[in-house]
Amino acid sequence: MKENRNGTKIILMLVVFFFCLPLQAQSRVDWEEGANVKIDAVPIDIARSQDGEYTFILIEQGSVLIYTADGTQVGTIPVDPSVKDIAISSKGDQLYLISGEQKSLQTISISFIEEIDIIGSPFLGPSAARVAVVVFSDFQ
Repeated sequence: MKENRNGTKIILMLVVFFFCLPLQAQSRVDWEEGANVKIDAVPIDIARSQDGEYTFILIEQGSVLIYTADGTQVGTIPVDPSVKDIAISSKGDQLYLISGEQKSLQTISISFIEEIDIIGSPFLGPSAARVAVVVFSDFQ
């Protein structure tokens, strides 16, 4: 009987000991600095494509600046200066412009032009003709 009482005391002391230990959360943050873009205007809002390839920055002068992930500016879209918020669709093909002053939501369709080097490749038709590359990803 005496052994059981001592065993109970030891277990009770261990439980109290573990609950009285300060709880410490172990966290680790791993970070890496990305592109550092210098903008010659006051940024108002930012939106990033879901794949992280493009960043859209709304600036005070009424434009949306478009940058690639490495910080290269690839385009500018003029917008109404009353636009104060922007958002991008999940597919990255629609830019939403929100104006509280105008009480409006404007949608802009976006497509990016990619240069394809065809030097030395066979082709049919004018060499300066525009080509649309379409990817079908939902085969049935």
